[in-house]
Amino acid sequence: MKVLRDDSTEEFELSGSSSELLALGQKLRSGDGETLLEKVSDPFPYSRSLLRIDVRQANGKVRISSSGGGESLDVEGKLESLSILAENIEGFALEALQGHHLHVDYFPGHDYVAKGSASLVVAIGSDASQAP
Repeated sequence: MKVLRDDSTEEFELSGSSSELLALGQKLRSGDGETLLEKVSDPFPYSRSLLRIDVRQANGKVRISSSGGGESLDVEGKLESLSILAENIEGFALEALQGHHLHVDYFPGHDYVAKGSASLVVAIGSDASQAP
């Protein structure tokens, strides 16, 4: 799994296999944990490749941001909101085809994403463990 960041737009792209995205969903549901990421040496057209995802429980809706000198994708919020995000990512992982993507963006009245949260695009790749 990898996460790329565009510093000019502050948008993130998280991509992984179905199984990796399902595992991330479980981590989101638990409300705590760290996932180490694959480093991309040339993230073009993005600005950088992040090293980890940090999930933490906090008050309020889900907030997606970056810390650790821009090396970490931080996902925090109350457990109920994190669980809704997990459900969306898991559903996407189970039903999407390779090359499809899911947008997680704030808009006024959003059920589980906080105002000020960065945009996240979730993309699906192929499972290395699956036969061709």
